[in-house]
Amino acid sequence: MGQEIYRQDVAAWVATDALFAKLGDKPPAGLAGWIVVSNGDDQIVRFVIQTDGVLKSGWDVPVRQGVAGEVVQTANLPLSDVERAMFTARQTALNASNPLRCSRTVNTAVTHAPQGEGWIVWILTPMPDRNVIPMGGHQRLTISQDGSTILRRDILSSGCMDVEDPKSENRPAAVVITSVVSDRPTEAHVFLSLQSRIPIYVSAGKDNLFEVNGARIRNVETSASPR
Repeated sequence: MGQEIYRQDVAAWVATDALFAKLGDKPPAGLAGWIVVSNGDDQIVRFVIQTDGVLKSGWDVPVRQGVAGEVVQTANLPLSDVERAMFTARQTALNASNPLRCSRTVNTAVTHAPQGEGWIVWILTPMPDRNVIPMGGHQRLTISQDGSTILRRDILSSGCMDVEDPKSENRPAAVVITSVVSDRPTEAHVFLSLQSRIPIYVSAGKDNLFEVNGARIRNVETSASPR
């Protein structure tokens, strides 16, 4: 799940840059948001407009290996049922009251729930600065299949916390944090490690220390661990 968040975050970032560059560095009229649609091994970032209450596809930007392709203006076709539910789930999560918001704006990622029907929507704290890692505010929401109802909210951190990226001092480094919301690393730790390109050591549960290095997670033996 952390890898999926990272793939969608990169796709939305590069596609938004491409769209704004094409349209004059400002949001187009009627833009309601976007969804990231799988396209084989690649992705399509579909920018959605709303006209007379109908959600339509406005622009598509293909993304391959993290690189945006040509911006394609679509024919303003209505979204499919699945796309509409996916977009609705995103908006439901964004419009709900937020018990832990750590930034003025938030990012999102959306995917099918891995078990059962419905959607998983992540609310993500964006990087406030390229040398700062936002460790707090990330949340996972389980949304109904039609996208309209929040079934569950999981807070992936206990509070807001920004950590200076140790790489900004041009030396090999890692980040060490304590998690009280889970007895193991969450997908947010994987996402942040992939995004910052450094290992994150997570102290979780009793005498448990985990190394999250990108998509790889391993348990690190500590002196307090039984031998």
